[in-house]
Amino acid sequence: MNNLLSAMGNPALLEILNQSTQATAIYIGPDLVIQLASEDMLKFWGKDESVMGKKFEDALPELEDQPFATLLKKVWNSGQSYIGKDMEATLEINGELISSYFDFIYKPVFDSQGNIFCILHTASDVTDRVNAWQLVRDKEQREQQIIEELATANEEYQATNEELAEANEQLSKIHRQLIYTENRMQQLVSSSPVGLTLLKGKDMVIETANPEMLKIWGHQHEEVIGKPMLEVFPLLKDQIFSTQLDKVFSSAERISLQEVLDSSRQDQQSQPKYLSVDFIPILDPEGKVDAIMATVQDTSEQIRAKLALQESEQKLQEYNEELAVLNEELQTTNEELSVMNEEYTSTNEQLEEFNQMIRALNLQLKEKNIRLNNSNSDYKKVNSELIEANSSLKRTNIELKVLYDEVNKLNTKLYDSETGFKNLIAQAPVAILLVKGEDFIVTMINSPMLELIGKDESIIGKPLFKEIPELVGQDAAKKLIETYQDGQPRAESSSPVSLMRDGILTQGFFNFSYAPYMEDGKVTGVIDMALEVTTQVLAIRERDRTIQEKTVLEETLRDSEQRLQGILETMAEGVGIIDVHGKLVYANPMAQQILGLTLSEIEDRTYDDPCWQNLRLDGTPLPQEEHPMSIMMSTGRQVFDVEIGVQPPDKDVFYISINAAPIFDEQGNLTGGIGTFMDVTSRRLITQGKDDFISIASHELKTPVTSLKASLQLLERAHTKLPAESREKLISQSIRSLENLSRLINDLLDTSRMEQGQMKMEKTEFSLSQLFDDCCSHLAQTSKQEIVFEGEKAQIIFADNQQIGQVLVNFITNAIKYAPDSGQILVRASITDEKEMRIGVKDYGPGIASEKLKHLFNRYYRTDYKGQKFTGLGLGLYISAEIIKNHNGKIGVDSELGIGSEFWFCLPIENQRIR
Repeated sequence: MNNLLSAMGNPALLEILNQSTQATAIYIGPDLVIQLASEDMLKFWGKDESVMGKKFEDALPELEDQPFATLLKKVWNSGQSYIGKDMEATLEINGELISSYFDFIYKPVFDSQGNIFCILHTASDVTDRVNAWQLVRDKEQREQQIIEELATANEEYQATNEELAEANEQLSKIHRQLIYTENRMQQLVSSSPVGLTLLKGKDMVIETANPEMLKIWGHQHEEVIGKPMLEVFPLLKDQIFSTQLDKVFSSAERISLQEVLDSSRQDQQSQPKYLSVDFIPILDPEGKVDAIMATVQDTSEQIRAKLALQESEQKLQEYNEELAVLNEELQTTNEELSVMNEEYTSTNEQLEEFNQMIRALNLQLKEKNIRLNNSNSDYKKVNSELIEANSSLKRTNIELKVLYDEVNKLNTKLYDSETGFKNLIAQAPVAILLVKGEDFIVTMINSPMLELIGKDESIIGKPLFKEIPELVGQDAAKKLIETYQDGQPRAESSSPVSLMRDGILTQGFFNFSYAPYMEDGKVTGVIDMALEVTTQVLAIRERDRTIQEKTVLEETLRDSEQRLQGILETMAEGVGIIDVHGKLVYANPMAQQILGLTLSEIEDRTYDDPCWQNLRLDGTPLPQEEHPMSIMMSTGRQVFDVEIGVQPPDKDVFYISINAAPIFDEQGNLTGGIGTFMDVTSRRLITQGKDDFISIASHELKTPVTSLKASLQLLERAHTKLPAESREKLISQSIRSLENLSRLINDLLDTSRMEQGQMKMEKTEFSLSQLFDDCCSHLAQTSKQEIVFEGEKAQIIFADNQQIGQVLVNFITNAIKYAPDSGQILVRASITDEKEMRIGVKDYGPGIASEKLKHLFNRYYRTDYKGQKFTGLGLGLYISAEIIKNHNGKIGVDSELGIGSEFWFCLPIENQRIR
C-alpha cells in the first residue's frame, strides 16, 4: 500500500479523494499529521490546503475541547474503526464558530505486516438531516400520541368532528357578519354627504377618498389615490391646511377648521370655495399617528347664503330709508331665495350621481362575498377529505406497525425458513422489498411494491439502484444504505421521493420502515416496507393553504371593519341603521347626540316611534308613509336631503335633514336601511325667522304709513271744513304714526349698524337717577301700571347714556305690553359681589315658559301672551343684548310661570364713583 501511495503521489491521490462523494482526509503517525484532505473536508473545516502537513490539533485548535482528537488517537492505538453518527462539531468558518452535525468513520489502514500506517477519515454533513430527524421524531411522537388517543377515544373523535362542524358554521356566520358589516359601512361612507379621505404617513399619501371628497377636489379617483397631498395640490404648501396637518401628525390631537377659504387652486374665474374640515389622527397599535382621516364639508353654499343674507339686509336698510321702493326691494329678496332653492335642487342632483357610484361599489362587494362563500365551501370539502384520509392513514399506520413488529420477529426466528418468509412478503397488504448484498440485489418483492415503483417481476435478481437510478442521492436510498451498513432499523414519515412513472419523474410522499435482514447473525440485506401517503400530505398542505387564505381574509375584513367603524365614530353626521322591521340596530355617537338618547335607548325604538312626533316643515304631523325612511323601505330607492321636524316627548322641536339608502342581501332582498342625518335646526330657524321678519316688516311698516296717509288725505280734502278739535286729533294721530315709523326704521338701522360693526358709543358719566328721569318719566305718566325705581339711585356709571336708556325703555315697555295685569313694575339697581352694577325690571305678569327663555334675545324672535301676538319686529331685545355686549356687560332674564319675569343687565363699575 505504501508503495502504491508513493507511486501515485499526493496530487494524484488528492484528485482521487476529491472525486469521492464523501469528504475524505488521511492522517499519518501517532501525532495525526494531516497527510491529505479533500476539498469537501477543507470546506467542512473552513480551512485551505495550508493545513496539510500540520498536526490535527494544530490545524484545528477550535476542536481542542471536543472529542475528535481523542477518538482519532484511540483508533490509532487500538486499530479499531470508529463510526460517528449525528455528532456535533463546532468549527471556525470565516472567523465565526459554527456548529454542524456529521456522520463520519475513522478507519485504520494497515500495511502488509499488519501495522497501521494511516487513518482514513470519511465524513458527511448531516446537519439538515439531524434537524429534519428531530422534526420527524417530534412528528412521530405526536402521531403516536394521536394513534393512542384514537384507539381509546373514538367517541371523542365523533364529538370533535361535531365541534369542528359547529366551529365551521360559526366561522361562516362570522364571515357573513363581517361581510355584512363591511357592506353597510362602505355604503355609509360612500353615501355620506361629507367628504372623507385617509392620508397615510408624514408624506400625507392619499389612501382613500369617497365620491363627495373627489367632488370637492374636482379630481378623478385615479388622479389622486396613492399620491402625496402636496403633489396633487402643490398650492397648499405653507398654507393653513398643510401646517395643521403637520400639527395633527406631530401632536396626535384632533383639529377642526371652520369656513376656511380653499387655496388649493389657481382658478381666478370660479367662485371662492369655503370648507369646514376636521383632521382626526388614526393611531397604530403603538399609539403613534399612522394616518390622518379628514372629514371635509363644502360650506360655500352656506357662506354665500350668509353673504346673500347680509346683502339682503343691506338692501332692506336702503328701502327703509326710501319707503317708496319698499315693495320692489322685498320682491328682490324673494327672487334671491328662489335662486337658493334652485341651488339646493342642483345639490340633490349631484347626490343622485353619488348614489350611482355607491351602487357600483355594492356590486363589487357582492362579488367579493360570493368568492368568500365559495372559499368556505372548498374549505369544508377539503376538511372532510382530510379527516377521511387521516382516518385511513392512522388505520394503515397501525397495520404497518403490527406488520413491522411481525417482520422483526420473523426476521430473527424464520431467517432459515425462506419459503415462509417469501409467503409473508407476497401476502402482505403493504409494499415490501428485500435487497441483499452491497449491490442491493432485489431478492424478494411483492405486488404492492412493484405497483408503487412502476416495475414488474423482472427486477428480481438485479441491483436496485441500477434498475431505479433516480433513487440515487435521495434520502430514502441513503437510509436504506445506512441500515445495511450499521444494522440499525429506521423509519420515516411523509418522506418525499421522486420516481419515474409513465416516463415522467414524479414526486410522491411515503412512510418508510427499514429493517436489517439477518443471516447467521450478520446483516446481509435490508427489508424495506413503504406506504404512499401523497394524497394525505397534499390534502394537509391544501388545508393549511386554505386556512392561511381565510386567516388573511379575516384580518383584511377585520381591519376594514375597524377603519370604517372609526370613520363612523368620528363623522359629523348622525348615522342610524334599521332592520327590515324598522327597528334601530345601530346609531353612531353623533346620532345619539342629535337625538339626545343613549345607544340602548335608541335600540329600543323604531324610527317612527309614536312617542316622538315627526312633523312637516309647516308644523303639521308627518304621516308615517311620508317619512324618508318609510319611502326608502317601501320603494327600495335612496332618498336625499329631506327635511323634517322632530318633536321629542320632553324637549323642543328640532329639524333634521335625512339621506336614506336601502341594504340588500346577496339575493337582492331588502334587509334594512341606512340613514344619515344632520341637525339643521339653526338653518331652519334662520330661514323661518327671515321669512317672518320680511312679512312682519312689511306689515309693521305699512300700518303707520297707511294711518299717516289717511290722516293727511283727510286734512288735505277737508281741513277748512273740519272743526279745530278734529284737525288737532288727526295731526296728533299723524305724529304718532310718524313716531312709530321712525322707531321701526331706527330698529332696522340699529340692527344693520350692529351687523356691520358701525354702532358707535359716546360714553359719558351719569347717575342712575338721571337715567331714569330722562328715559322713563313719560312712560310712568302714560302707563296704567305703577313704575317704581329703588336701590342705588346715586351710582355714577360711565357708558353711552342714550343706548343704556334705550335698553331700559325696552325692558319697561315690554313689561307694560306683556304684563298688562301687573299692578306694579319695579326697577331695581344694586351692586353685585363681582363689582358690577345690576339693573333689573320686574313685573308680576304671567311669566314666560322656560323653553322660550333661551330664544328671547335672538334676532326676529317674538313671543306671545295667552296666544295673542303683539306688534313689533322682534328686534328690541336683540338690539338691547348687542348694546350691553358692546359695553362688556351681561344680560339675562329670570321668569316663572304665574309669578312674573325680571329682565336685567349688568355693567362693570370699576373706577366709577357714587355721587
